[in-house]
Amino acid sequence: MSNEVHKSSTIVANFSVVDYAILTILFLASILLGTVAGWRSNKSSTKDFLTGGRNMNPVAVTLSLLGGVVSALSVLGNSTEIYLHGTQLWMNLIGGFWGTAVVVFLLLPIFYPLGLSSLNEYLEMRFKTSLLKRLASSTQILNSALYMGICLFAPSLTLSSVTSLPLWFSIVTLGGICSICISLGGVRAVVYTDVLQTTTMFLGVLVVVVQVCTELGGVGEVWRRAERGGRFEFFNLDPSPLVRHTFWSVQVLGAYFVVSIIGISQAQYQRLVSVRSLKISQGMCFAFMLGLTVLWSLFYLAGLVAYAVYQDCDPVSSGQVKKPDEILGFLVADKLRHFPGMTGLFVAAVAGAVLSSLSSLANSLVVMIWEDFLSGWSIFSGMSPTRTKVITRVMSSCMGLVSIVMALLVANLGTLFQTAYTISGALVSPMDGLFLTAVLAPWVNTKGIISGFVASLVFNIILMLGKFLYGAGNSEDLPLSTAGCPTDTPLLENGWNATSISSNRYVAGRLEAESSYPRLFDVSYCYVGVIGILSVLVVSTIVSVCTGVTDPDEIDDRLVNKTCLAFYRYLLSGRQTNAKGRRQRSESIDKRSSDCIRKPLSVDASNA
Repeated sequence: MSNEVHKSSTIVANFSVVDYAILTILFLASILLGTVAGWRSNKSSTKDFLTGGRNMNPVAVTLSLLGGVVSALSVLGNSTEIYLHGTQLWMNLIGGFWGTAVVVFLLLPIFYPLGLSSLNEYLEMRFKTSLLKRLASSTQILNSALYMGICLFAPSLTLSSVTSLPLWFSIVTLGGICSICISLGGVRAVVYTDVLQTTTMFLGVLVVVVQVCTELGGVGEVWRRAERGGRFEFFNLDPSPLVRHTFWSVQVLGAYFVVSIIGISQAQYQRLVSVRSLKISQGMCFAFMLGLTVLWSLFYLAGLVAYAVYQDCDPVSSGQVKKPDEILGFLVADKLRHFPGMTGLFVAAVAGAVLSSLSSLANSLVVMIWEDFLSGWSIFSGMSPTRTKVITRVMSSCMGLVSIVMALLVANLGTLFQTAYTISGALVSPMDGLFLTAVLAPWVNTKGIISGFVASLVFNIILMLGKFLYGAGNSEDLPLSTAGCPTDTPLLENGWNATSISSNRYVAGRLEAESSYPRLFDVSYCYVGVIGILSVLVVSTIVSVCTGVTDPDEIDDRLVNKTCLAFYRYLLSGRQTNAKGRRQRSESIDKRSSDCIRKPLSVDASNA
């Protein structure tokens, strides 16, 4: 059977002509759509080039929202998470609807009417300082650049593993096509290519899941195998924040994810303001959440399908794949090789996910750099719209090159993938805290918000580095069986002969070092985002109280939540009323005391 294992590895590299054709068609169609969108937007202004002119098709924009959010990390990572840790994470979709309500009713009514190109301009308007805008923009640019490299590296690794193409060529090809699409037509090109790529992604994974389920005997059989393997858990009500996944923690994660990625994201903000009205934009948010529920449920089900197939011989434990994230690609190449074009369709689905995410991130980077930094320079302020648009196109192409460089760096330094992901997570939630505090806390002043952001950023980086350095917060994987593996596989060559083992790679080291680091580092990753937001809110409030809260009369009503502003004014009016009453009582007491001093003491003569 060792030959069979070797055969599986050979199968993975056997990419047929049909597979190449399917992948080539996706790339050519993406370029064609970008070209058409670019031709249609040639007469538009620079702002319309970057934001879509507020007249785009809501259905197309909603699909673009999905494409921009659902990256290759979602396709590969979500299924792997279910494969290793069970179905509790599935419940984060409920929390996503709570996060959607926050975006629709609290954030969009503030951001949409302002008509800004860069979301960071809101911070300058709210706190009357360009320093905060540029600080926020710099942080977002750094985070987006890191994330672009991660997004490009993951599918490039999949593409190179199922073809004879070297990894560097896969990275350059995907990054180059993304650069062409985004530079041709601005946000219009991004939106319309996202529609194609999102549809391809959905159909590719759907075909794989349906075909494998059919061969196994239906979804019911997949369900039964997953249940026997202990993969079912939906209502773990453990209140401990140290448990990786509970019902409570995944609710927090789902809500935070939607607020962060839809409500406070430059890439998605450009789509939300590209339609005609606020109501349409709000409706798109709910449609997005429904679409995300369908897509992620499909990815989660793919993880259960992979477990059902390999319940008796885990490819990771048996050494047939090196990383758990490769399990879905291995499944396609291993079990569906007799269907011509199936591997190509799956790779096209993963490639479509990365093209969509990269084009969204690249376009948002161009907007932030142009609006927050370059447009104010004297050398650019007097340029014609035509020359300005040329510059933004060149910048868009450069963003594609940045993603290629970052992905190549990740490929050469293996540990950088986890490090970059850690730093990215540390940067995002303080940014989210900036905007939520600005909208919901009208009393916070400029000193307070800057202090809160810096404190949250430092704390989050320490927390993330602690998790990375100590291997903290990594719970044990669910058991994976190797009973069905042949006796001469790499599993047994390494001396592992248990029929049910854990593939966890962190538990032993964590138990040894458990007493050497603060338990704070063991907090579930689900809570990290909310911790960053609350840190900004608490620190900024304390500093603002100490340095003098913002006068409500100086606050622009358009820039904060009206209910919060009314409540703040009510509190201040009550405080002023109480202070006025105290002053009046004090003046009354002083007056009576003064009268007593001036009035002569009368003595009753009869008593004398």
